[in-house]
Amino acid sequence: MSEIPIAARSILNPVAPFGVGTPDTESLMSYFCRLALSHCVTTSDLARRITNATGGQFNPKWNWKSVSPSGISDTAEKWSQALTELTTIECRTSLTLLPWREVIAEMGLISTGARWCPVCFAADRATGRAPYARLAWDIGMVTTCARHETKLIHVCPACGRRETEHRSAYIVPGWCTKCGAFLGSNAYSDAAPEETWIANQVGGTVARQATLETTPSLETLRNCIQTLVMHLDGGRNAVFARRIGVNKSTAHYWLKNGGTPTLSALLRIALHTGIDLPKLLTGDLTGWSVSCIETRPCDLSLPERKRRKSPVINRSELLRARLVALNESKEPVSVREAARQLDVHPRQLYQSANDEARAIGERWRNIQRYRAEQSREIAREAIETAYFKILAEGKCVNLRELRNHVPKAILGSVRDIFALIEEVKEKVGVVQPRI
Repeated sequence: MSEIPIAARSILNPVAPFGVGTPDTESLMSYFCRLALSHCVTTSDLARRITNATGGQFNPKWNWKSVSPSGISDTAEKWSQALTELTTIECRTSLTLLPWREVIAEMGLISTGARWCPVCFAADRATGRAPYARLAWDIGMVTTCARHETKLIHVCPACGRRETEHRSAYIVPGWCTKCGAFLGSNAYSDAAPEETWIANQVGGTVARQATLETTPSLETLRNCIQTLVMHLDGGRNAVFARRIGVNKSTAHYWLKNGGTPTLSALLRIALHTGIDLPKLLTGDLTGWSVSCIETRPCDLSLPERKRRKSPVINRSELLRARLVALNESKEPVSVREAARQLDVHPRQLYQSANDEARAIGERWRNIQRYRAEQSREIAREAIETAYFKILAEGKCVNLRELRNHVPKAILGSVRDIFALIEEVKEKVGVVQPRI
């Protein structure tokens, strides 16, 4: 007699994920939505089941953005583990980026909004396969579909709404949750070579993770970068940092302090050293040599890093000159307004140009006092005129009656209006009628 293998029983439907082991690997969020549809339950109900399985507490205001199940966060770890146990389908190493958790920093890794390739959705539907979202689309650096070399879109072409994939109780990947229109189309816009190269590198990394024999470690990545630094720049970290376009302190943080590079930095290393991103992350330098740099796409250029602004020479002298010009202008300004125009903090004006800042402030206070006196004089004349009209009507002069005879803008421009009314009464000296 021979043993007959029996598949393990699962609590939820063992829905097969799409594209595992290819650049078109399905994301865990897309798999989660299709799994909910297979059970005819809402995404909230399934999310509650998964949350209970992880030992957590379900939030009624559940939002997919706060979950980010496709990334490398702790939530992604819990969700992938729970779905693996409930469906018997391995989700952690295939539908998330968790295999690269030790070698890629979490900061800026996952996109904050949903994007998709309309050509991919159209191709899925044309081949009779259910449209699904790719894992690569959830990565922030990816703005292009590697397969079709088209830009990813994030707005429904039918209703113009954003975030159309994850704002409904029932989510069908490939269809807008607002108007129900199909998000696939054969119309596309060509992507730039830099965007296509990034998409290909990330797609290769996503395809590679399904066949990893061991989990990539930070030590292996650091040793790989140190080898590259030694061969290219003689072990000088600062020179290597200039080569890839990052601060030397950043390179020191990776190589000396055990820091984890971001995906953007890893792409820079891959671009300027001629090594593919999957090999860099796994520390595989097989077949690499200095000559590989000559074969890299030299015409590509990633966005330049933000450089620190150089200090302005004679900053104090420049501030003094600008303040003198403002003080001599026809229209006076306050110190706060002067600081806003010069793009500095008001305190810095007093520290760098104390006399000029005080002159600005004194002129502003004088003009404010003059304007207040003018407003008070106008209000006094208006109140005096209204005073006799109110008495002629046989009424008592008070603020309520004055508001019926004096414009609101005049009364509102004066501080301590009651004191001003008493001054007018004393000046007029007319006895008010008794009501």
